[in-house]
Amino acid sequence: MERYIEEIKQDLIVNDFNIKEVQLRLPARKHFWVARLIDAKIKRNNLLRDKKNLKKDISKRIVELSPIKMTSVAAEIAAESSKEVEEINDQIKEYDYIIEYLEKVEKIFASMHWEIRNIIQINQSEQA
Repeated sequence: MERYIEEIKQDLIVNDFNIKEVQLRLPARKHFWVARLIDAKIKRNNLLRDKKNLKKDISKRIVELSPIKMTSVAAEIAAESSKEVEEINDQIKEYDYIIEYLEKVEKIFASMHWEIRNIIQINQSEQA
């Protein structure tokens, strides 16, 4: 997340010296950050799939190793509290935050051309 914040901060620096460069680069940067958003969503879905498979495996082991008869629901509940599943849950939460952040960044970049336009108009009115 910190890496994304730093990269985006650099993309959003606009001043009188770089305004044309930022404007020309804007479509490519929009594409770049949308690709990062989609990549984060894919990784999150992969983690969800991995979690599901891991829970099945752990549940199966719990049922097989249990000295008493356990239902599959009870084994799944026990598997949910395992260290491996908790680690995947933490990763999923992190990707949820990253996705939420990148969705907001996408909106910022979508409206950035208006900000650039306003800066140009201010500069023109100051020179007139």
